[in-house]
Amino acid sequence: MDAREKTWHGLRAASLSIIAGLGHLYLGEKSGYTFLAFGLALLVISRTIWLPAELLYLSFAIFSAADAFSIVKRGHGLV
Repeated sequence: MDAREKTWHGLRAASLSIIAGLGHLYLGEKSGYTFLAFGLALLVISRTIWLPAELLYLSFAIFSAADAFSIVKRGHGLV
């Protein structure tokens, strides 16, 4: 895969990370399930119990997108 294909593949994974973890699942990463479960738990908490959890979810989704893009471009994530 050349650099341009890697960039587009990374951008697709990052855009799927609007729902945290989907980009990782798109890439075939096993950590995607953990990201998805944590993200969905934050969404449920923000809708039912604690409204500021939406900000936590937003920051987690941004981190998830950056991590998915990093996995494609560098071969490993941010963590």
